[in-house]
Amino acid sequence: MPDYLSIGDFSRATHMTVKTLRHYHQIGLLEPAEVDPDTGYRRYSTGQIPFAQVISRFRELGMPLEEIQGVLSAPDLQVRNERIAAHLSRLEEELGRTQSAVASLRDLLTPPRPGDVPARIELRSMPAVHAAAVTDVVGAGESAGWLQGALGELHATLTAQDVP
Repeated sequence: MPDYLSIGDFSRATHMTVKTLRHYHQIGLLEPAEVDPDTGYRRYSTGQIPFAQVISRFRELGMPLEEIQGVLSAPDLQVRNERIAAHLSRLEEELGRTQSAVASLRDLLTPPRPGDVPARIELRSMPAVHAAAVTDVVGAGESAGWLQGALGELHATLTAQDVP
C-alpha cells in the first residue's frame, strides 16, 4: 500500500463515504495527512486507517460525533473510559425505555383472558377542586419518613387556613 491515499482510495479502504470524510475533516475529527494547497485534494496516510476504524466502530455503537471527539482527545485512559461509560449509561437508559415501550405494546396486543372484565372508559366532566400538594424526590428507604412529614405539613397548612 502507498504511504498516502487519495480521499477516494481512503474511502474504499475505510468503508466511509467521501462526503463523510469531508465532514470529519471539516469538524476536525479526522483530518487528512495532507491537503494540496493548489487543488484542495485531500490525502490520507495508511496509518490513519486504524483511527478511522475506531471512529466507525463508535458510530456503529450510536456515539455522537462530539462524544467520539471527546473520547479520542481524552488526556488519559481514565477520562477516556469515563466518557465511554457515560455513553454506555445513556444506551442502557434508552434500552430500559425501549423495553418498557415494548412491554406496553405487548399488553395492548394481548387479548383479554376469559372472565376478565373489560375496563370501562368514559369521559366525564368534573367541577374544579382546590388541591394541596407537597413534592420531592426521595429514595425508597426514606419514603415512609418523608410521607409522614409531608402529610403532617399538609395537615398543618390546611388547619391554619381553616380548610376541612
